[in-house]
Amino acid sequence: MVENSFSINKTSTMLEWQIKPLAKKSTSGKEIKPGDTVVCAVFIDELGNLDRADFLKEEFNQQQISGRTIGRWERVVSANPDEDERMARKMSLASSEDFFISLFDDSSQVQTEEADVVKQMLALLLERKRVLRPMGRAVGDVQKYLHVSTKRVFEVPQKNLDEDLIIKIQSQLGSIII
Repeated sequence: MVENSFSINKTSTMLEWQIKPLAKKSTSGKEIKPGDTVVCAVFIDELGNLDRADFLKEEFNQQQISGRTIGRWERVVSANPDEDERMARKMSLASSEDFFISLFDDSSQVQTEEADVVKQMLALLLERKRVLRPMGRAVGDVQKYLHVSTKRVFEVPQKNLDEDLIIKIQSQLGSIII
């Protein structure tokens, strides 16, 4: 368990984070419709802030992202995600899971303190949702997690999550979390 010097309310708020649902329109302005495949990309912009962009798959071009990509995943848009609140929550959790996994993909690895903190915070969220299971205690600055459905092991960097860092990351994540 991570020890923190801030109140449980801040920790509870952090663990309630979910990745925002897909945008209604792609970054080009085209409407996203059921059945469309969408590429979601999370990146660090020129100012060092985290941002998210949703592209129709046929429009996606890595050069359109104005910054360093730290995570990318694809989603097929469901026909009725807004009608069923449970489905919307499930899709949000799936987006969080996809984003977490994408942070470890070779094609999008960016080594920054913010990326490591995002990995750690998403791991805590996914552990709480029973998507990840910790494998023993952290050794050094790394906690191993088992992804329950795929049996893949992730080595998640462990940072000191002080209040200032949480607030900084939370404000940066404003465009990708709810």
